[in-house]
Amino acid sequence: MNNTLLPHQEKQDTNFDELASHFQKRIYGSRKGKIRLAVLQRDLLEQIPELKKGGLEILDIGGGLAQMGLYCASFDNHVTINDLSKSMLDMGKLEAKKQGLMDDMTWHHGAYQTLEHKKYDLVLCHAVLEWLAEPTLLLETLAKFCKDDGRISLMFYNIDALILHNLIRGNFNKIKNQDFSGMKGGLTPLNPVSPAWVEETLKNNGLDVFYKSGIRVFSDYVGIKHGGNEKDVDVLDMELSFSQQQPYINIGRYVHFICKKNQTAHSVVCQ
Repeated sequence: MNNTLLPHQEKQDTNFDELASHFQKRIYGSRKGKIRLAVLQRDLLEQIPELKKGGLEILDIGGGLAQMGLYCASFDNHVTINDLSKSMLDMGKLEAKKQGLMDDMTWHHGAYQTLEHKKYDLVLCHAVLEWLAEPTLLLETLAKFCKDDGRISLMFYNIDALILHNLIRGNFNKIKNQDFSGMKGGLTPLNPVSPAWVEETLKNNGLDVFYKSGIRVFSDYVGIKHGGNEKDVDVLDMELSFSQQQPYINIGRYVHFICKKNQTAHSVVCQ
C-alpha cells in the first residue's frame, strides 16, 4: 500500500482551530484517549529514563492541547509546543497555568516548517503525520531537530489497522477503492500511513526505529462488552499488556515508534 495522496485529498495541512473543544472531548476525554496517553507515557519512561531526571530540551511538533508536553515538563524538562491551531495552544496554555508549568514551556504558533532548526534531546510528534497533505516532508525534517544522541517519539495512524477494521466490518468497497481518508472537518485522519513505509522513509533520512508499540491493538475491534471487557480500567490493562507484543503492534489503530540517528548519518555529520 503506497502513501501517495488520493485523488479527492486536498494539499492542505489540517488546522483544528474550529474543532479544538470537540477534539478535547472526543479524543482525550474518552477511553481511546486514555489508552493513547497511557501507552505513550509508559513507552517514554521505559525507553528514555533520563526524561524523569529532568533538564532535557524537548520539542513537541503539532503538540495541540499539550497533554504530552505538560507531562514531560512535569519532570523539570523544558518543552517547546508547536501547533498550527491557535485555539488548541490557548487551551494548552490554560492547562499549563493550572499545573504551574508555564515557566517550563515555550509556545510556537505556526506550521512546523516555520520552526527554527534548533537541536533537541527529544522530539515528540504524535498524531500529526496523518493530517498532513505531504507526510514525507515531515519525515525528511525530523532528524534536523534532533541532537546526535537525541530521540524522536513518532505516533501515527496505521492504515494497515484501518484496512483490517474495514475487512471485519465487511466494507470491501472502501478497500477496493482505497477510500481510507476521513471527511474534511471531522476527526478521522485524512491520510493514514503504513508503518513499513514510515520506517523505510525514516531510515532513508538518517533515523533508525529501535522501539515499537501499538495503541488500541484490540479495543476498536470489540463489538460487544462482555467477558471482562465492561470496565475501562480492565480494557486499559489489557491494552498495555499486548501493546508491546507482535503481531498486536502491527494491528494497533496507532503505532508508536521511538527513533535515534543511525550511525551512517552520525558519521557523515562528524566528518
